[in-house]
Amino acid sequence: MNLLRYSLSLLAAGLAIASVSSRAFGEDEKTVVLTGNDQMKYDVTSFEVNAGQKVTVTMKNAGMVPKIAMGHNFVLLKPGTNVMAFAAAGAAHSNEGYIAPDQQDKIIAQTKLTGPGESDSVTFTAPAAGTYDYLCTFPGHAAAGMRGVMTVK
Repeated sequence: MNLLRYSLSLLAAGLAIASVSSRAFGEDEKTVVLTGNDQMKYDVTSFEVNAGQKVTVTMKNAGMVPKIAMGHNFVLLKPGTNVMAFAAAGAAHSNEGYIAPDQQDKIIAQTKLTGPGESDSVTFTAPAAGTYDYLCTFPGHAAAGMRGVMTVK
């Protein structure tokens, strides 16, 4: 009986250590999965990260409409960037994922434009504390509400 109690206490201690280790590891990295659909909406419109944290965002296109008519991406903007002006400037640049070449300096991170069933990921280091807008740059999508906010603590 004492051997059983001893074994259980060792097992419990091991689980506690594993739990602490996974929490500590989890604080260094954050993974966010965004899904876009044919209704021009993200399923995640806000998320929080810590300054300096490694962040991976995966953009999944769950729609059925071909990419030429309903592509989706994730573009994270620097503070102070006007989301709607940024989106409008890119509307004529289909070959660049609907991002105007002269607007590249306003981007922190971006995925490629995805079509039905496709996904793309981007990994970056979270910037300083604040709020950062993100959007889909496909024409009309940001205006329809396909945007969100990343809050950095």
